[in-house]
Amino acid sequence: MLLGAAAQAQATMTQTAGVPASLAFEVKRNGAVIGTHCVAFSRESERLRVDIMMDLQLPIALWFDYRYRYSAIEWWQADRLDALRVQIEDGAEQSRIDGDTRAGRLEVDGPQGLLRLTRNLLPSNHWNVAVLHESQLLNTLTGGTSALDVTLEGRDSIPLAGGEVEADRYLLGGDLADTRVWYDTEGLWRGLEFSARDGSVIRLYPRDLAAVSTATTEPLWSRNAVCQKLTGPLSG
Repeated sequence: MLLGAAAQAQATMTQTAGVPASLAFEVKRNGAVIGTHCVAFSRESERLRVDIMMDLQLPIALWFDYRYRYSAIEWWQADRLDALRVQIEDGAEQSRIDGDTRAGRLEVDGPQGLLRLTRNLLPSNHWNVAVLHESQLLNTLTGGTSALDVTLEGRDSIPLAGGEVEADRYLLGGDLADTRVWYDTEGLWRGLEFSARDGSVIRLYPRDLAAVSTATTEPLWSRNAVCQKLTGPLSG
C-alpha cells in the first residue's frame, strides 16, 4: 500500500513536461510561529528548477534574536538530481554545499568534504514523495548521506484555509529517527516535524497559497525570498 501510493504520486511530482505545484508552510516551534518555508518550481531549458527557503527567527534573550536561514536550489533532468546549491546561515555560522554531475556521478562538496555519489539519491528537501521508496538520501544539511527506514504511522487531518486535508504520516527513521513527514493521497507534501538541538519540536504546517500570495508584504513572509516568487499552480 505504501509503495503503490508513492509510485503513483512520483509521476506527478517529478514530471518533466510540467511544473509541480508551489508549496508554502508556516513554521512553529513548540506551537509558536517562528518563520516560513516555501518551495517554488520553474523550468530552465530542459531542467526543472526548484527554489527552497526556510527562514526562522526567534528571541533567545531580551537583546538577541536567533536567525536561521536555509536556502537551496535544485536542478533536475530526466527525473534525477542534476545539480544542487545550498547555503545555510545558522546564527553566526555559515556553511555551503555544492553538487554537480560529472562523469555520471553527483559530486557533492560540503562540510564532509568532496564526495562522489550516485545520481539516484534524492535530497532531503522533502517535496518529492518518492523519498518513501528510498533507504538513504542526500542530507542537504551535512553534505553526506543519511540512512532511512520509512514507516507509515497513520493518517491525520491537517487544517487548511476553508477546511482540512487528510495526509499520511511517515517516520523517516534510520539516521533521521526523529523526523516525521506528511503526504496527502495525491503525494503532495503536507508537513514536516523534527527535533531542534535544544530538544524543542519544529513543525511545518501547510498554508493556503492564495492567502500567502496576498500576505507577502507582512514581515513573516517578506523575509523569505522564495515566498515572494510563488506563481503558477498553488497547493492550498
